[in-house]
Amino acid sequence: MKVIGKDVTLAWTQPDYCCSAAGISGYLIAYATPDDSMAKHVEVGVTNTAKLNENFSHRQSYVFAVAAKNAVGFGDFSSLSKEVTIPRANGNNIFFITKGFFVL
Repeated sequence: MKVIGKDVTLAWTQPDYCCSAAGISGYLIAYATPDDSMAKHVEVGVTNTAKLNENFSHRQSYVFAVAAKNAVGFGDFSSLSKEVTIPRANGNNIFFITKGFFVL
């Protein structure tokens, strides 16, 4: 993930089955503050990056997860990312979600 101001850019590795007959048709990103009981969801396209402009709050921590979508539906969500704190002012913090999180 890359955090600049209140925007968060996520990047992940496509699951190994991305090029099968039931190829990936999109992703669903879930995010929440660590103490939220319900996550917010954003559906994005087929690329393995997404820029979220969800009015994230400065000095607030968030966790993220991603699930792949194909013709059958959505797979399981990845493990949660490490907590990411939105910097007080424009920052340039980079975090990564690694391979191995995708199961359909």
